[in-house]
Amino acid sequence: MSTGPVNQRASNVIGVASVFLDNSFNCAAFAGMHRAARERGYQLLLSYGPPRSVRGRGVGLQQVAGWIAMYTTEGLEELLSDGKPAVIFCAPALGARCPIVRAENRDSIRRLVDHLVGLGHRRIAYIGKSSSDDFVERGAAFDEAMSAHGLDTDLNLLPHFDECTIWYTEHRFRTLLERDGKLCTALVAGNDEMAIGALNAIRAHGYRVPDDIAVVGFDDISAAQHCEPPLTTMRQNPELLGRVAVERLIEQIEGRAPPQLVTRVPAELVVRRSCGSARGAAGPPPPALGERGDWQRELSWNMNRALEGPALVSPGEAPLIWPEAEVIARGVGAALTGAELPDMAALERAFAAAIARNDRIEVLLAVLKQVEATAARQLAGAPAPDAARRMEIFLNCARLAQQRALVAWERRGVRSLERLVRANMAMSGLLTSKQTWNDERLGWLRHTTVRVGCIALWTKDAGPDGPELIIDAVRADDPALTALVGGRSPAGLFPPPELMEAASPGEPSGYLVMVPIANDQRDWGTLVIGGLHTESFTDNLQPLAMWVSLLVAAFERHDMEAALHAERDMLAAAFERERALSSTVRELGCPVIPLLPGVLLISLMGAIDAARAQQILEAVLAGVAREGARWVLLDLTGVPLVDEATAAALVQTAQATRLLGARVSLVGVGPRMAQRMVELGIELQGISIFQSLAAAISRLTRPGR
Repeated sequence: MSTGPVNQRASNVIGVASVFLDNSFNCAAFAGMHRAARERGYQLLLSYGPPRSVRGRGVGLQQVAGWIAMYTTEGLEELLSDGKPAVIFCAPALGARCPIVRAENRDSIRRLVDHLVGLGHRRIAYIGKSSSDDFVERGAAFDEAMSAHGLDTDLNLLPHFDECTIWYTEHRFRTLLERDGKLCTALVAGNDEMAIGALNAIRAHGYRVPDDIAVVGFDDISAAQHCEPPLTTMRQNPELLGRVAVERLIEQIEGRAPPQLVTRVPAELVVRRSCGSARGAAGPPPPALGERGDWQRELSWNMNRALEGPALVSPGEAPLIWPEAEVIARGVGAALTGAELPDMAALERAFAAAIARNDRIEVLLAVLKQVEATAARQLAGAPAPDAARRMEIFLNCARLAQQRALVAWERRGVRSLERLVRANMAMSGLLTSKQTWNDERLGWLRHTTVRVGCIALWTKDAGPDGPELIIDAVRADDPALTALVGGRSPAGLFPPPELMEAASPGEPSGYLVMVPIANDQRDWGTLVIGGLHTESFTDNLQPLAMWVSLLVAAFERHDMEAALHAERDMLAAAFERERALSSTVRELGCPVIPLLPGVLLISLMGAIDAARAQQILEAVLAGVAREGARWVLLDLTGVPLVDEATAAALVQTAQATRLLGARVSLVGVGPRMAQRMVELGIELQGISIFQSLAAAISRLTRPGR
């Protein structure tokens, strides 16, 4: 691990390279990173992709003072070739150069296994993503825990799973159930999405959860409490993980050695019905802080701890993550002393702030239990005679305010879903409307909570400092930012500071996310989004991944259209050239040549269609009239085929020529053409035929012709 001074403080931007965006766990981690960075005077810039692709594209590299590499170290050494420091987030070690921040996997899995064994389970299986370092580590911890109980580890199914999503796991686990039947009585999943997928497969196969197979997960994502049955899981604190990662990086940037190579953030067991026991669902017990001292401060800290779970700090060592809890603590004090109680609006705002950080039902109940327990203790020595009545009024108001805040939060989530539908409908305009594409490529953002959006495209020519991006479109609350459109920026210095500030840095999501607009064949540029997730549904970046896919499809479609238009224009130009050439050929393809006195030679080339036949007729008649010719030789040597239409045209020409007092002869009729004329039954009455031009001249120059 590097311990020497690095001091990259010339920049105040912390770069994050993440291969995953689209889940609530990551976004909570990003929020923790952002808060920690802002507290120390730094900004957060998130790049979607592994370190290798971030390095290869070069976007933002010169802005960044140090990097957080999430979930993979692929290409990290190349990214750090300029000497900048880095922290690894839930990924394998890179020697001793970079400190690592990750969950406490070993102890967490042991606690899950202990819990299941305590419920009587002996055939326990484990599933996880085979290519993920965290899942592999949890799998090893599973084997250790099972062996410690003297149980077989043959149901560690880690090699059978390549993805960790709900849909993949549901399909894969259903396949295992169809093959092996009820292969276990309990299942430990490496994350909640896999647990929910397995739970769906178990129920679809006719088994009951937890009666036939108990299921536990890891992370405690928002969906864990809403699935059926609610999921027992290890609750991680992703925001704390993100905060610690930023702190470890800033220590290096500012020249201080991190305290250890690996920092592990503890997790908390949350027991719900998916394992057959609700024991422990109300949250952790309050810490023993003593009955003397500032009980309101202690109540505020206890409520914060119930909301956030185990932390690495003690009371007084860091600011409260939910400072609004003090409103509730003061309300308890007001009820005891007879002072004015907080109004309902203030209580609702306080609980709304709590729900924005953690909307788990059992957590919110645990917060109220802290209030109720403290109120009961303080009432024992309350001097006011009506304190009990006032306290009951206050507690009822607090319960009601919490429920109202929770309902308001859910309604905001519904509204965000409605906006998402409208945004997707607007996105379809990019795929279908050329006008929309040309006029308002970011118009769909008006249906979202995004505060700033930008599309920047690669320029065709590099600048003096290398590849450059040109800002193609901007949409923001501040209309002045549209002045950025058309501006060029070296890739390493993108995005411009105006965009960084427009993301509303004071908000939990006040950072920029940069996502490549690219497919396997082409890289068009970068989509920049600032301030995306501010509501319950959009506490994840799933919409962003979907929007980028649609945006890439729009670029592909309009590139294809442009290519088709270019090809059409090329074909149109070729057609015009062909038509002009054809006209020239037609003019040259029926030359009238005075061969002998009173004799005209007309050499015909190419196929004879109706238009050509009319041209030949007009040329022959004009030549006969002009030259006073008595004989016309039509040379068919260059005509590839004589059919009924050609023969009819020749007969018509001969008949018209005779009316002017001249004769028509065919020259160049070989054996094959003659045979074809016979097969078609073509009769050339009144037309003499010569096999060659020499034979015709010999006949015409014979004395006495």
